[in-house]
Amino acid sequence: MKLLAIPAVMALLTGSTFAHSWLECVDTKVENKKYAEAHPSATLKQTCKGFPRNKVHNGDWIAESTYYSYNFNTKYACRDNQRVPGQTAPSAPMATASPGEKLTLRFWGNGHSRWDIGSPNHRDPGLVRIFWAGKPETEIVYAKDLNEKYWIPGAQGNFSTDAVTEITGNHMNEKANYFEFTVPEKIQNGRHMMVWAWAWKASMVDGKHGDPNVYDEGWDNAWGTCFDLQIVNSKYTQAANPDILYNQKGYSDAKMEKKLETAICSKTCLRGGIQGQECTGSNCPPCWYKNEGQINCFDYTSGTTCPFPNAWDCKKGGTSFSKREAEEVHNHAKKHRRHNKL
Repeated sequence: MKLLAIPAVMALLTGSTFAHSWLECVDTKVENKKYAEAHPSATLKQTCKGFPRNKVHNGDWIAESTYYSYNFNTKYACRDNQRVPGQTAPSAPMATASPGEKLTLRFWGNGHSRWDIGSPNHRDPGLVRIFWAGKPETEIVYAKDLNEKYWIPGAQGNFSTDAVTEITGNHMNEKANYFEFTVPEKIQNGRHMMVWAWAWKASMVDGKHGDPNVYDEGWDNAWGTCFDLQIVNSKYTQAANPDILYNQKGYSDAKMEKKLETAICSKTCLRGGIQGQECTGSNCPPCWYKNEGQINCFDYTSGTTCPFPNAWDCKKGGTSFSKREAEEVHNHAKKHRRHNKL
């Protein structure tokens, strides 16, 4: 029997902190992309025509890493300095686009773009994907809603498939990572809030890999950036996009949560993080965590609170929050309610 020490357990639970990325530009115009892919030492000629929310310190990697990167190990979909609808920074306007237009989103690779050289080594870099409520002037407030509920079908791809990377020996210079995003055809004129997410963490359920038109539940979102699109030239007049799961008849959060709960809580986990102490389903402690293929489960502490952040609570269902966190969620919902009118 092998007991994992607390530092080791915490390392397993917070593995995503060793990687980070953020959306640098929503509408990138690259003059020599094909040439740079064939000649990685060449200088990329690119300009940004539309930025994420409150985009400051443009091009300053150190400042952006400190001020701008955002880990979903909190409860909100946007970082605290990106939660104002339509928020822009000087000389960094939101992108303007038409239905069906293709936008080249650009983000930082940060050492994760190559299997053989990346950090950590021999680690699948995961997926990037886009979320949207399917209607104008509507905010996605909580990170827990960044799932198939608000996912744009087709807006999902490998983190490093479309990257310009210069290799010199064992050194990797990631000049740019791109994701080609097609604006939905069924979208009204006006401002639309969206979320770019990097799904880097292995989830507790199995997913279908490799199909951009099927939401891959095998990856959990780890990092993200909020942005707005100003849509013009649209003739679409319906209240909401029907391709977004949340907008379809018969959808309910309760049904989706129950489906996820069944998929997670019927598995086998390591009781207390102890090797050799496997348990299955209802025989296990309620607080479940996963990182890099291993599922650990722990009992409540302080009555009914899971010991570490972001547990899946197999007793109560859903992600576990403390009483204080639940109050913050309620207060934040009141603040944003005026932006979410149906």
